[in-house]
Amino acid sequence: MPRAQVGQNGLMGRKLKCDWCGVGLDEDEGLRLIQPHRNLGASFCRLEHVVPWLMQKNDWHIWPGVEVPEETGPVCAQTGEELDEDAWYLTRRRGDVEVTDGFIGSEAVLAWAKAGGRYAPG
Repeated sequence: MPRAQVGQNGLMGRKLKCDWCGVGLDEDEGLRLIQPHRNLGASFCRLEHVVPWLMQKNDWHIWPGVEVPEETGPVCAQTGEELDEDAWYLTRRRGDVEVTDGFIGSEAVLAWAKAGGRYAPG
């Protein structure tokens, strides 16, 4: 989520934790997986925790007002297919830097994360 949308999404000031291991997360760190069309979200301390969470837990939180991140490309980061209203988004945050990738669904997120994500070897 772009920084300007975090407050609009009701996450400003909320204490977040990794939904896999439970470690506390500051507002400007970790990953956020969101489904804007359902107002759902989950937080993670690192990409490796997205995989087991999707496979075993998949327990979402209701995040009212979640919006599609503005700076996301129009195609799925895994498949190259055009994103629609049911798209999922994964945003990595570290300090002032945010990078968001869009996906057509859970299988695309899972395959992408298993492969190492955005920085996977060629």
